[in-house]
Amino acid sequence: MTERLVSGRYRLVEPLGSGGMGEVWRAYDERLHRTVAVKRMRVPAGPEAERVTRLAMREGRIAARLQHPGAITVYDVIDDDGNPCLVMEYLPSTSLSAALASTGPLSPEEAARVGFAIAAALAAAHEAGIVHRDVKPGNVLLGEDERVKITDFGISRLAADSAVTATATVKGTPAYLAPEVARGDVATFASDVFSLGATLYAAVEGAPPFGRDDNPIALLYRVATGVFELPTHAGALTPLLMRMLDMDPTARPTMAEVRDALDAVEHDPIAFVPTQQLAPVEAVQAKVEAVQAKTVLVEPPVQVEARRRRKSALVVLVALAVLAGGTVAALALLDDQASGVAAPTPPPTSTQAPPQPTAQPTTVQPTTAEPTTTVPPAVNPVAPTPGDPATALTDYYGLMPAGLDKGWERLTEKFQRYPAGGYGGYQSFWGSVREVRISDVSSVGENTLKATIDYRFADGRSVREVHRYVLVNAGGQWKIDQSTVLSSRPV
Repeated sequence: MTERLVSGRYRLVEPLGSGGMGEVWRAYDERLHRTVAVKRMRVPAGPEAERVTRLAMREGRIAARLQHPGAITVYDVIDDDGNPCLVMEYLPSTSLSAALASTGPLSPEEAARVGFAIAAALAAAHEAGIVHRDVKPGNVLLGEDERVKITDFGISRLAADSAVTATATVKGTPAYLAPEVARGDVATFASDVFSLGATLYAAVEGAPPFGRDDNPIALLYRVATGVFELPTHAGALTPLLMRMLDMDPTARPTMAEVRDALDAVEHDPIAFVPTQQLAPVEAVQAKVEAVQAKTVLVEPPVQVEARRRRKSALVVLVALAVLAGGTVAALALLDDQASGVAAPTPPPTSTQAPPQPTAQPTTVQPTTAEPTTTVPPAVNPVAPTPGDPATALTDYYGLMPAGLDKGWERLTEKFQRYPAGGYGGYQSFWGSVREVRISDVSSVGENTLKATIDYRFADGRSVREVHRYVLVNAGGQWKIDQSTVLSSRPV
């Protein structure tokens, strides 16, 4: 076969792949004497062709401004017989989708490594004002020497959107779209976060959150409803995935926060240590043998965002969870559909009757016996007394759910804004849980507590989590400012 020269410069050598939106070739740059990849976009016939071509060229030029080691570099944007072509960096690689099909799911730590590289590139893109709009396993490239790169910034989604408009047929899979995009909204940075979450979900679970369907319209409908199976193999990734896959775009972490949280999971998947107002502490259970005349049964608190900066020396910043359960934010939203479990689709906040606790709330009184665990001097069991952080934390749970408004007032404004996502997000989360039990409250630092939280969800599931809280004194009242999930497991 005769090798074709495109734009008088790029000689097409061999096809690398093709799809509904175009075809990719390995090519040779005759001017700079290097191997490149050329993606030739297919433009649908009709009155939209000129506009799509113009916009695709513009998008390609925007993507070319991004220079990041985690993104395939765009070298040139050219026109080939009316079809826009992207000339890109060539990376001998396998796509994540092909790797999953051939070798199966990744471990949470390996998925975090892959996700970190992609999130870093996307965070840089977002900072430059670029929305990818088509994050999926097929656009994640796994190269030699463990290199990971993302490709196809902005182009495929543009072409796919045009194809839907022109033919009323979805080309390609909508399995990794954010629900708001599936409903027709414009893709945003938060949409990229959701799509990366769906990609990482598929990496550890072996299938996308909304499953697979030969009927793309049916799949698009499922995506729009936000109903998906709870991950069962995500391990330490679970709290972060639940936040990334939140139905509410405003409740999702930023891509920079996702990047930092994935770095934490890759290097320290067991414990996450917040850096704000905290020095690193040993993971010691300063357990209090509390005498509880009656058990405190309440509904769980609000979700906390993954928030962790790249560690430069000793500490790792995290806030992956909810105020009393980041991992479980979507557990009560489980659905019996074939695709599975409800994602955080906000339940009605005015129709769900509050659960009846099995016992009246009471303040936990400490035992006089010495703790059975040897505790360093800096870590002391807590005997809740009026006006201290331990009492404030216990009282917070005692207020819920009937005292939702009063509980809201016991969160700092920073926490109310983010990651709670406002009062609406706070309300919808509480509507998904039937009961919660708080126990083993202990001190692990100044104004810093550790507690065990047991959840019972409306669908009958139960989860036990260990949390670390940071409280601040605001105007004489202790308020919850941070929360981190240290561990989570079904019971």
